[in-house]
Amino acid sequence: MEYAISIKLTEKQYHVLKNMAKDEYRTIGNTAAMLMATGFRWYIEDRYIYIDKTPEDRLPEAGEYQRYTDKELKGIFDSIPFNQ
Repeated sequence: MEYAISIKLTEKQYHVLKNMAKDEYRTIGNTAAMLMATGFRWYIEDRYIYIDKTPEDRLPEAGEYQRYTDKELKGIFDSIPFNQ
């Protein structure tokens, strides 16, 4: 399943994002996703994040409460640009 996220940009922000995308032969959505994933990597280095695993990611023998590691979270966000 895929989900769409809508963000509001100023004219200047849109102009910058559009031209960044053009320079890298990407779509605007792909460029925004790439920037979001890159920013997430920095954010997670600076803070403690505790996110429970989805039922399909849990190991049956490890108990009910399982959380993603920082490495797993980075992997999830690293794949964002390639989903476009």
